Amino acid sequence: MPDLQPVLPMAVGLALITASVVDLVWTTNAAGAGAGSVTGRTCRLLWRAARRVARRNDERRHRRVALAGVLITLAALVQWILLIWVGWWLVFNASDDAVIASSTGEPADALSRAYFTGYSVFTLGNGDYRPGGALWQVATVAATATGLVLVTLAITYLVPLASAVTQRRQLAAYISSLSHRSTPEELLVSAWTGKGFPGLAQHLVALTPLIHVAGQRHLTYPMLHYFHSRDRRTAAAPSLAVLDEALTLLRCAVHSEARLPPATVIPTAAAVDGFLDTLAGAFIHPGQHPLSPPDLAVLRRAGIPTVDDATFCAALDELDHHRRLLSGLVAHNGWDGAVEP
Repeated sequence: MPDLQPVLPMAVGLALITASVVDLVWTTNAAGAGAGSVTGRTCRLLWRAARRVARRNDERRHRRVALAGVLITLAALVQWILLIWVGWWLVFNASDDAVIASSTGEPADALSRAYFTGYSVFTLGNGDYRPGGALWQVATVAATATGLVLVTLAITYLVPLASAVTQRRQLAAYISSLSHRSTPEELLVSAWTGKGFPGLAQHLVALTPLIHVAGQRHLTYPMLHYFHSRDRRTAAAPSLAVLDEALTLLRCAVHSEARLPPATVIPTAAAVDGFLDTLAGAFIHPGQHPLSPPDLAVLRRAGIPTVDDATFCAALDELDHHRRLLSGLVAHNGWDGAVEP
């Protein structure tokens, strides 16, 4: 029976290296496919832990959760590093002659092999230890190559990720600036001129491409879903929910004589739909219940003509799944109750 003792650590090591490299490349380059399976599971577990740590619905809660995005991103980076490092360490432990001391020619111990693996992966070029033969020289070159892939892809992923976080906050701030109170009813009341919503139309035209870009960035950088803003006015999830509910009011609650043209409202609504399509990649599921229905009494007090309550309720029933997706998005981002009328 063949001796499996040297083969087993090499097989496990190569499996860890392969899993890490595939997960890294998938996460950083497979735009639209979401995070790799390993990274995705790690991010979800850490996000749930962060939500449990910060259960209280106060300012300090949002301040604590705001750290989660950075910590989760760092955890993903550390995970890739450790998987590659441990994987190559196991490979170099498959043979006593894999790594030897340069000065004495003696086989390196386990800790020294970890040191050799680390400086090979991160291309430090130290000469304290060297590979013990042609096969291990090739393995050392491969270890260095995986290190270069890791560093290159991590940097090219993290820098634009930080930019995407900033641009998403800008989008949320733009939406929040459309009303004094961040509710869909007040957004329409602020735009009402007594005859219609002419000023709101230009904002919807401007917001549509910004929302499309935000959706595509969430597909490219799935970790964006784990970045939380401590300020309600710069939080993307509740801001998008408020905008979408305002669009629902424009399409389904405001009387036809005062509505904006469909060509103005439908593209923005479609952009929000596209954004919600990114939720599946982050395993964000529809909420058990939709958002609380908007209060038509607020619109009526402002003089905005509306349909009757029964007609509006029937329209909301048709949008139940869509509005539960919004509810799930808002809850996932820790802003439960932030879109109440």
